[in-house]
Amino acid sequence: MKLIVQGTYAKALFNNNVVNPGEAGTDKQVTRAVFETVNELVDAATNKPGGADLSATVTDNPARTTPAKVQSLFAAQQATSTSIVLLGESHVDEPDRQRAENYLAAMNATPPTLSPTLVVFERGLRYNAPDDIPLVRESNLTTVNSNGNMIDFGMQLSKAQRSMVVAGYLAVCVGSGNQQDINRIVLFYGANHNDIYKYFDYFARHTSVDYVLKETRNFFNIRSNA
Repeated sequence: MKLIVQGTYAKALFNNNVVNPGEAGTDKQVTRAVFETVNELVDAATNKPGGADLSATVTDNPARTTPAKVQSLFAAQQATSTSIVLLGESHVDEPDRQRAENYLAAMNATPPTLSPTLVVFERGLRYNAPDDIPLVRESNLTTVNSNGNMIDFGMQLSKAQRSMVVAGYLAVCVGSGNQQDINRIVLFYGANHNDIYKYFDYFARHTSVDYVLKETRNFFNIRSNA
C-alpha cells in the first residue's frame, strides 16, 4: 500500500467533475469521477498477484468487540492482504464514543495493543488523532482550493456517495505500492457507512487496480451500541 496525498485525491475528483457547482451529486457522476481518479493516481504498484480473483471475507461483529479481538485479526494476516475494520457508531451514543476512545488508547499504548497501518476518520468526528499512525480525514478528500476559494464538495454528496469517495481512496492506496504488503485499516465511521466494503471491491473491479481482487481481503464490520 502507498498512501496517496489526500489533497491530491480531492483535487483529482474535483477536476473530474465529481459534482457540478451548486448541485447535489449524482451516483453516476460520482462513480465516473472516482473511476477516473483511481486510474489517474494509482502509483508504483509492484509484485502484482496473478491467479483467480478471491472473494472477500465479510464478518458482522457485535458492538462489544474489543481492540484485542481486532488485533488478533491483524496478527493472523499474511502477506498480500488487506483488512478493513469499520468501527460503526451512531454519533449520539455515549458507549460508542467511549469505545472509540478505547480503540485509540490501544493504538497509543506503550507498546501499542492495536496496530493498524492506517486510520480513517469520518467528517465531523472530533477524536484526537492516533500518535504514530497515518490518519486520513474524510473532509480532506472532499475539500479543494479553487482559485483561492476553499470548496468542500463533500457537502453536495449523499451518504452513499461519500462512501464511494472514501472507498475509491482506499482502493487506489491499496492498489499502489508493494502488493505484498499487509494492510490493516480502521475506519471510525457511522454504522450506516458499511457500504464502503462493497464500493471498495466495486472500484477495484472496474479500474486499473483490479489485481487487488486477487489479494486476501477481510472486511470486519463492528456494529454500533445504539
